[in-house]
Amino acid sequence: MKEMIIVLAMADITALGSIRTWPGLLVAATGDEIWVRSIPPDTTDIKLRKLPVKQTFLADAQERLFVPGKHTPHDVLTKMSWEAIASFITVELPVSAMPARVGEGHTVRLAPTTQTAEPFAVLTTLEHWKAYADTAPLVRLQRLSFAVCEAGEVLIIGTPVPSMPGKVFTLRDNILLPAGYDFDPPAIGQFIGTWSGTESDTLLLFHVDGQWEKIPGHVFVRASRSAIRLTNTF
Repeated sequence: MKEMIIVLAMADITALGSIRTWPGLLVAATGDEIWVRSIPPDTTDIKLRKLPVKQTFLADAQERLFVPGKHTPHDVLTKMSWEAIASFITVELPVSAMPARVGEGHTVRLAPTTQTAEPFAVLTTLEHWKAYADTAPLVRLQRLSFAVCEAGEVLIIGTPVPSMPGKVFTLRDNILLPAGYDFDPPAIGQFIGTWSGTESDTLLLFHVDGQWEKIPGHVFVRASRSAIRLTNTF
């Protein structure tokens, strides 16, 4: 079974940030180049295609390098010092826009409801999130994304929602509502997106007291053990 190896210029090191949470990737620096290995040869992820790759090779078990489509070895992989991509690249997770305030003139109230909906998010502490990630099956983590705020709270989205201490939220039209609550009256929910000026990839998180936070989609990071372990408070 061959593996894919890509080569980038050292000047493009920051571009690797888009794949730093991929499991199993190894990176080595040599001269003015960065080599990345352990990439499945059938990978079609668009993030990989967007990287400024100088060269692409397929390596066999004897570490012979093949140019894709060629059957004759091009070279043999040079001995290098390999390390996990998560430790090679310093992780700087984006900070979500917490807290925001309700726009002037818009008073929102929430009230308990008997209607039930599937949980979609949980707001917890970084300590609880890291403890969960240490033992959670990888297949569960891969279905989740998270964002960290300056206060050290973590918003985790995805299903099934991980079981841990925290505040649980349901999702409706890009709006996160506390589990067991709805707008009062419920009909105002259809107007929330209009007056808040919410972008299509942005979530509005409402608290029981009516306060809300606008969280852009780009602040969420795909969950992986390495990304979670390297996350710190701000």
